Amino acid sequence: MTHADDVIEIEGQDDLDLTAHPHPMGTDTEVRIAKDSYSVFEFLRQEKKGSLVLAPDFQRNDVWNAQRQSELIESIIMGIPIPVIYLFENHEGKRQIIDGKQRTTALKKFINNQFPLKHLMMLSDLNGSRFDDIPPLLQAKLEDYQLNVYIIQPPTPEYVKFNIFERVNRGGMNLNKQEMRHALYQGKCTLLIEELANSSQFKNATGNGVNPDRMRDRYLVLRFIAFYLLVLNKLPPNIQYRSDIDSFLASVMIFINSIATDALIEEIKQWCLIGMERVYEVVGSEAYRFAPKYEGGNRRPINMGLFEMLTFTFCYVDVDALNYEKANILVKQYKADIDSEGYLSGSMDTLGYVELRFDTAHEIAEGLNNA
Repeated sequence: MTHADDVIEIEGQDDLDLTAHPHPMGTDTEVRIAKDSYSVFEFLRQEKKGSLVLAPDFQRNDVWNAQRQSELIESIIMGIPIPVIYLFENHEGKRQIIDGKQRTTALKKFINNQFPLKHLMMLSDLNGSRFDDIPPLLQAKLEDYQLNVYIIQPPTPEYVKFNIFERVNRGGMNLNKQEMRHALYQGKCTLLIEELANSSQFKNATGNGVNPDRMRDRYLVLRFIAFYLLVLNKLPPNIQYRSDIDSFLASVMIFINSIATDALIEEIKQWCLIGMERVYEVVGSEAYRFAPKYEGGNRRPINMGLFEMLTFTFCYVDVDALNYEKANILVKQYKADIDSEGYLSGSMDTLGYVELRFDTAHEIAEGLNNA
């Protein structure tokens, strides 16, 4: 059961502002956007063939109802223009919808006879009709309707893709960074972090204290995975960390989706699960929280730096030979010192603080093994 104060103690996760994001290598930025049009039939055939991906719904409470879906069909039959659809294309030519998913899903469902038209005002005689029920002339008109599409293509940089995604989504829910990553980088990595965030090990170690709304749980897991790979030198040379957390996490997700071996993905999964399981077994469900600021003070949130640090620490701890009482005292003392020094808040994602965080993790592991 979650608590009202159970938010992650992080800076800047909920709101995305990349409008002033500098190009990491200078001001020369190649943005490649192609304009095209497809009939509804052609567009949906791409999705059926697998060359177009309809990402899982990251705005869980923003699914179109039957009336809104029906009104879209009505507009198209009447020839009313609908907004442009935006796609991202990867280096393999696979495309993914970043704006227009609800429209495309409604078209797909109607043509597949999955809902009848409802609450139509202009074409009220079609109410109650499924696709197979409407006249063949209207079926053809719907399938032949031309969709205008913008395609963001390589080599457009990742941070520019983020910026474009933010701009085209301003009219709806303000997406946070993890929701955007989830939408942009579907594949093995999104499946991995979903599995880990839904695991009993994660829920136990965090005391069910991370609300999954807005993907805060997946953000925690992704950060651990990314830094695990970085610290253990398991990333290719072209992926380095320069205090640019968003670009770094995007690069890691692309790496896992396209290059990482199944063996490496399994290794990541197992050590993350082992680390969290050991943390819970030894320290308990409050491990990732700092103590209240004063006696009787409010319970503090899960701290993402503590999550990364202690999960990594316990990957290297022999719990079978551990004195749990001494271990708890040692961890509690380290947490108090870290809290007083304040390097797991504010600018904790600078390169220096990341290195300090994982040096401390090794130090804690060594202390626990020698306790």
